[in-house]
Amino acid sequence: MEHTTALRRLDDSTIPYAERARRRCQLAKDLESAGNYEAARGAMSGLWARVGERPRLDGLDETTIAEVLLRAGCLTGWIGRAQQLEGAQELAKGLINESLRLFEQLALPDKIAEAHTDLAYCDWRRGAFDEARIGMRTALTYLADSSTDQKAITLIRSATVEISAKDYREALRLLDSMSPLMAASHDHALKGKFYMNLGIVLKELSVSEQNVQYRDRALIEHEAAIFHLGKAGHTQYRANTENNLGFLMLTAGKFQDAHNHLTTAYRLFLSLKDKASAAQVQETQARLCLANNRNAEAERLARAAASIHEQGDELALLAEALTTQGKALARLHKHLDAKVALSRAADVADQAGDSEGAVDAYLTLIEELGQVLSDEELSKTWESIDFRLTDTPQYDTLQRLRAASRRMLLSRRTTATAIDSKDFIHASSISTELLRRAHVVAPQDCTVLLTGESGTGKEVLANLIHKWSGRLGPFVAINCAAIPDNLMESELFGHRKGAFTDAHADYTGAAKHATGGTLFLDEIGELTLSGQAKILRLIENKEIHTLGATSPEAVNVRIIAATNRSLRKAAAEGTFRQDLLYRLDVFTLNLPPLRERPEDIEALARHFINAATRRYKKKVPFAPEAVTELRQLPLKGNARELRALIESAILMIPAGGTITAEAVKSFAIRSKDNLGLTLADPWASCSFDDEVLRYEEQLIRLAIEKGKTVTGAARLLGMSHQRLSLMLKERHKGIRAEKPRQVFGTPPRLLAARSNSRKS
Repeated sequence: MEHTTALRRLDDSTIPYAERARRRCQLAKDLESAGNYEAARGAMSGLWARVGERPRLDGLDETTIAEVLLRAGCLTGWIGRAQQLEGAQELAKGLINESLRLFEQLALPDKIAEAHTDLAYCDWRRGAFDEARIGMRTALTYLADSSTDQKAITLIRSATVEISAKDYREALRLLDSMSPLMAASHDHALKGKFYMNLGIVLKELSVSEQNVQYRDRALIEHEAAIFHLGKAGHTQYRANTENNLGFLMLTAGKFQDAHNHLTTAYRLFLSLKDKASAAQVQETQARLCLANNRNAEAERLARAAASIHEQGDELALLAEALTTQGKALARLHKHLDAKVALSRAADVADQAGDSEGAVDAYLTLIEELGQVLSDEELSKTWESIDFRLTDTPQYDTLQRLRAASRRMLLSRRTTATAIDSKDFIHASSISTELLRRAHVVAPQDCTVLLTGESGTGKEVLANLIHKWSGRLGPFVAINCAAIPDNLMESELFGHRKGAFTDAHADYTGAAKHATGGTLFLDEIGELTLSGQAKILRLIENKEIHTLGATSPEAVNVRIIAATNRSLRKAAAEGTFRQDLLYRLDVFTLNLPPLRERPEDIEALARHFINAATRRYKKKVPFAPEAVTELRQLPLKGNARELRALIESAILMIPAGGTITAEAVKSFAIRSKDNLGLTLADPWASCSFDDEVLRYEEQLIRLAIEKGKTVTGAARLLGMSHQRLSLMLKERHKGIRAEKPRQVFGTPPRLLAARSNSRKS
């Protein structure tokens, strides 16, 4: 190894002792810069042996003594961090302060700045960010007119402090200010650290400000960092970059990529014997497990990370690990243990001066345990958050605060067990708000109208409203679209024996069967006008007239209706009664399609996979990334279509196979109007030419509908009338056969020409 060869040269007795000491310090500094702290300690052999030991300074001049003290102090800080040695940072500061006083006496501004920078980094490791900021600013005053690498290093480390303090905008300003220094530098190690920190800032901004463009830029900067760090051979910082990339992939939902990067980072840190950084990776891996609902594994990883950080001085990292552990414990329903972990996380963050970390812990406490905390505990937690909030909290913190406030408001409007939404699988705030409104109206004896596309869960929600209403009678569902008009009155209101030709016995209709409960009228927009009149009488008079009975009878029934059509539009067109619309539209709940609440797609997918696995007694071969990718499907049939796709895939996939993310992407591209496709084999019978023709046909149909004529459609498609006519004649004869003659008639321009020709 190069540093071993360099060490042998330092043993040359012909070189003066002081000169050899200075060379050892320089080699140690280079190795330290590369993150190879044990090798750097070895380079100091004969001058300094280990953390806690005083350097040997006999026979050295003041400049060299200051350099040896500085190197011993810096290495004490780095090794103390890597091995989580308690009290190491204070020992490091003591040695560096000694060197600082000597450099001040010698009037060496660059070395004074270097010492202040390293002192500030000791404070940073302890989580004392305000002290670290002061130290970095002091260092920069000595480097105001400098363009040396030391100024670049100080600016990079200043940005690191601001990142840890969560002031990402200030970190970005510092890094932007050093762009000219980086353009002039040929130092790959320095450039690698610069791009790594820039990537970290952009990563954090992408999360805190919910900006995908920052995340994309962060990926580019991290790739640049890996290139330069690879050139410099810096394993430590390459490992840091791999860890950051893992976190980025996690936030992007690319779980397999995140796992790969984090595994690489963990392996590299272990090879460097850097326990603290390896523990940081474990904490990120715990977050990845939480995202995949592997809560027990997440708790184990977070606990291991916290155990490592307990041994050292980095309280901010300990608080972070305890917060993740608390979240995992809460999801394992270990509420008391979770409360203890999160409360301790907040206390540790406070000790570190990390207000944002304390707010994160308290917010997590409310998010995960809000339903089991007492009113007094909740009140104290909110007060703790309010006390620690800065004037300009991070965007993601504000979003979490608002979401937590909404949830707490909801929970206080209902009892802790009131909203039993196990039947309405969801994960989005849209659905949570929908359920809240449904719960509010459930006890009221009013008609409810549910609107939304087919498969959005209208009947499930209607059933929940009935359950929450407290009505003792049954829930009876009628599909209005499935009953012929001549049978509608009998199905709804019943008939007496002999009321009509085929009435061989008395029949209790749906309305009477639902007495004391709820009558759910699905697809009410499909009723004829005569059927609508009968429903109107039921709603207005709360009575039914059984066919064959001599008089009407009262019924105690609550009406919930549902439709996938616009009843207002139908009323305007005269196909739906205005008076019935007014009676139905007392309280309306609109269920958005799944494409507008993609968080629910993933939750529903996991539910359907588990249900189908139990039903068909077949292990589910869906990769985690494939489940996430399902969010991208158009799903015109919403939950109903999603369930059918999943069941079909589970039934058809051969044993040992796997539904991959790539398979889902392929399915999404080909599925539109391409019946017969399955997730199990989305590439089956794929023909590129057929797929292009299918897309071409869809586009032409849309253009004709918009343009009304072939000429109008051709104009929209950016082609000539003749070319489109030829395509319709040769490749899309079906469109021509379906459309009215006037669409494909002779273009007006040609008709006019022919008319003029006849006249002449």
